[in-house]
Amino acid sequence: MNERMQIIVYPSIGEVYFRKMALSRSIKISLRNGRSVLVTLPLNTSFETAELFLHDKIEWVIQAMDRLKAAGEARQTRFTPDTDFNTCARKVRLLPDVRQNVRVQLTDDTVFIYYPVHLPVDDRRLQLAIRKAVEHAWKVEAHEILPARIARLSAQSGLPFTQLLIKRTVSYWGLCAPDNSITLNIHLMHLPVHLIDYVILHELCHTRHKNHGPSFWELLNSLTGGHAREYAKEMKKYSTREY
Repeated sequence: MNERMQIIVYPSIGEVYFRKMALSRSIKISLRNGRSVLVTLPLNTSFETAELFLHDKIEWVIQAMDRLKAAGEARQTRFTPDTDFNTCARKVRLLPDVRQNVRVQLTDDTVFIYYPVHLPVDDRRLQLAIRKAVEHAWKVEAHEILPARIARLSAQSGLPFTQLLIKRTVSYWGLCAPDNSITLNIHLMHLPVHLIDYVILHELCHTRHKNHGPSFWELLNSLTGGHAREYAKEMKKYSTREY
């Protein structure tokens, strides 16, 4: 952990990132991606002081997280046999079945999700099972698509990486570790192709620049045809939690 950042896990709200910022004039709390908590503080303020500040505001944080969670659930896709929903490479089709459990079948161009015919399609447990089936399809596609895509972009950009990890996570789209290994999220499979490439290039740029300073953005902009800021803004329309 560096001297400007600490991460503490609170049972009630999960991971909290405490970050000292040169431009901060007071302690502030924000929700990153609507869920994880970021506490920014001035350089001359101790982490202990920031923790006490958060403790006094903990009820507000919990309520804000609950409101955002409810709003996110309201925006989630309601899956029915008529729902028009695609993964990166396949169309999703929902079909009733006589079996008791949800099951998934992948073909070259379709994800077939079979659900128990006796259950109402609005059943909350069924909707959750369908979402897990979609995520299974994303995992398969991520392993089909991402290794070749990052290899090609790495070669084209001249930015090598040590290894690729593919995971399901709700906190980030991609991550570049200090040893230049890169982790990519299976949720990339519900982004447009140009944004998948943007995330990959973003992480590849971190193999050279371990921050988001001017040199990082200059490099990323050169690799995205001058669209880096535009794509970064477009990414805000998507979430690893809501689909």
